[in-house]
Amino acid sequence: MKRYLLWLLLIGISHAVPLRASESTLEAPERVVLQLRWLHQPQFVGYHMAKAKGFYASAGLDVEIRPGGKDISPVEEVLSGRADFGVGNTEVLTSYASGQPLLALASVYQHSPSIFLARRDSGILTVDDMRGKRIMMFSAHQDAELLATLFYQGLNEHQLIPLPTSVNIEDLIEGRVDIFNAYLSNEPFYLEERGIPVSVINPRNYGIDFYSDILFTTQAQERAHPDRVARFRAASLAGWRYALAHPQEAIALLRKEYGVNRSQAHMEYELQVSKEMIQPLYVEIGYMNPDRMTHIMQQLVEIGLVSKPVSLHEFLYQAPSEQWIFWRPWFLLSLAASVLILLLALYLLMCNQRLNREIALRRQREEEIWQLARRDPLTGLPNRLSLMERLDAQVKGPAPGCLLFCDLDDFKQVNDNFGHSHGDALLCQLAERISRSLGPQHFFARLAGDEFVLLLPGHDQAQADAIAEQIRAVMQSPFEVEGVPLTVGISVGISQYQPGWRAEQWLIQADRAMYHDKGSPLAAPPG
Repeated sequence: MKRYLLWLLLIGISHAVPLRASESTLEAPERVVLQLRWLHQPQFVGYHMAKAKGFYASAGLDVEIRPGGKDISPVEEVLSGRADFGVGNTEVLTSYASGQPLLALASVYQHSPSIFLARRDSGILTVDDMRGKRIMMFSAHQDAELLATLFYQGLNEHQLIPLPTSVNIEDLIEGRVDIFNAYLSNEPFYLEERGIPVSVINPRNYGIDFYSDILFTTQAQERAHPDRVARFRAASLAGWRYALAHPQEAIALLRKEYGVNRSQAHMEYELQVSKEMIQPLYVEIGYMNPDRMTHIMQQLVEIGLVSKPVSLHEFLYQAPSEQWIFWRPWFLLSLAASVLILLLALYLLMCNQRLNREIALRRQREEEIWQLARRDPLTGLPNRLSLMERLDAQVKGPAPGCLLFCDLDDFKQVNDNFGHSHGDALLCQLAERISRSLGPQHFFARLAGDEFVLLLPGHDQAQADAIAEQIRAVMQSPFEVEGVPLTVGISVGISQYQPGWRAEQWLIQADRAMYHDKGSPLAAPPG
């Protein structure tokens, strides 16, 4: 079909009016301004790459990329006309809901990297631990996912000590604040580089999953210049595809052209985490699910950032085919009317078939993403989110049972002496070894790092003690990684469910019991 279409295209061109160069080469490039949310960094490198690789120029655009800052609002810059396009967060949606005529072109990040960050030695490990603590955040509209996390966990500003964010991570390091609003792709690595263990409290682990880094413009811009908007969007997403496929080239560009002076390891980490948030292997970059956006809108209503739900019909951009964007001048200038009609008919038939395939594939990928969000990528075990969902359901049942909190002893020495690859391989073998020793009714999950949790539904203390000993027994044999025998111990804390406990309380009690088993002088006896 495609070969036949190309043959007809060549026939049409030979009978059409003489070709002339595309509009973008005949006219001076259109100058537009893109306002970023923050400074030049890997978070926005797709736009930098679109400019560097000539994607914008090929689309007839001369793009100025302006860095953002603490006191710069991309929404205000675009609405005022000082910028044509912007990159924003949930404030783009809340501004639209309040009556501002904004248009979301693409959501580059499928998951928001916004997190709460605390020093691990502060003892702040969960949202519950944040009560009465000093916390730095942006305004509610800029940190909506963080505000939603607090709201749904029953915390309000009267139970915290809110401080306006300084955007200076030294405030957390020096102890001037207890909890800092941060990005998963940035500050955690910076603190780890400095040897400061951190506690990451991720809204996704509490059921808050917002879009982030939304590329947007005004509805007036799209009405006045629909072709320009389409070309800018297509070129921007092409830049993102290239940047994610060529990370070292992207990092070199930021360092050379934009003066980004972070370490190579830091920028590699930031770009890798950004890729995990963008999910290019599972969804088309920039994809926005109307149902998911409606769900986010409803959550914003519940936390008070939006007064009432509004229709998203005029908010979500309907992108034309990128192929049509680039071929449009040739069709308009070169083909006779009769040949054009035939080509368009065949083209639409192909697009319809492709669209049907893509819709089916997209639904399949969204289901895969849903499952992947609940699995630990290293061991394949259920992750923290999956565990908390199971615990929430278990505490509502007639016989919740017991919870085992397992922590490896001297695991850090394995990483220090043999490298993280050996440590990762050991964790995978451990997960498989313990899983084989358990029954189908048991629920075994990886919480984080070298911490694992085992749910024993309907079990009493004696049964849980027996299984704990069983786990210690299977750990006696050394693990072998690339011919190297590795031996680690394991500390097991047991907590039998008590009436009235919430899932988070149950997990904390098991954690305390584990430290009691480990013999830590800082551990409280299990409750």
